[in-house]
This record gives sequence, structure tokens and C-alpha cells, in this order.
Amino acid sequence: MLSTLARRTAFTAAAAPKRPPLTVFTNPYQPKKVWPPDYAQLSFQEQLRFEKKYKRRVMLACARPRWDKGVKLAQLVTVVGVVGWLVFFSELEFYGKSYKPSEEIGKSVGTIFGIFSEENRYDRNPDGLNTNTEPRKPNPRG
Repeated sequence: MLSTLARRTAFTAAAAPKRPPLTVFTNPYQPKKVWPPDYAQLSFQEQLRFEKKYKRRVMLACARPRWDKGVKLAQLVTVVGVVGWLVFFSELEFYGKSYKPSEEIGKSVGTIFGIFSEENRYDRNPDGLNTNTEPRKPNPRG
């Protein structure tokens, strides 16, 4: 390792051998197979195999799973939001009859179907925690 480092530092830039740039014609490494193959010389089965291989490689190279999942999720949210807005809040006219959603529907959707409404704000769930602060009475039996 030390000898290689000493040899490389001894050469100057002018003394370094000039190599032509690496191109298709000056490449010293020859490929094992010619690509793309000559389809006129291949049988039908070999052509089909090459087409399948090429299609599979293109699909793998172009696959973007996170991007596709994000796009699908954005499409779903957009469609559900637009349909929900049309059903619950918009005033439309169908075949000459006007459709006006009732205020109760808009109010129930706006308060998440009544869970967070003003009337139910302080109601307690019977299955919930007991928030009673009164101390327990001792049992007379002991």
C-alpha cells in the first residue's frame, strides 16, 4: 500500500499516460450478449421470453409504491370529501325539484353526529369513570 502511494505521488500530471475517453468504440470490455437481440433470428418462444423480461424490468424500475399509495389516498379523501359536501351541505336541483339538506343533517354532521353538541356536552357515559367526589360510606356490617 505504501509503495503504491509513493509511486502515484512520484508521477506528475504530464507524465501520466493519456487514455482516450471511454466510449462504445474504445471500451476494452466486450458484452457477453448483444442487446437488443435480433428478433429475426429468435424463435417465437425466445421473443416472448425477452419481451416478458423487458416488461418486468421496466415495471420494477418504474415502481414507486409510496408515491402511488399517497396518490390513491389523496384521491380517496378528495372523492369522499366532495360527495360528503354534496350530500350534507349543498343545495342542488334535480329534475326541477330543489334539494336542500335539512339544518338537522348539517348540524349533526358538524357536531360529529351529535357527540359534541351543546346538549350532550356534559352528559356522562354510564360505562365511563365515576367522577363522583363524595366519600364512600363505611359498610355497617364490617
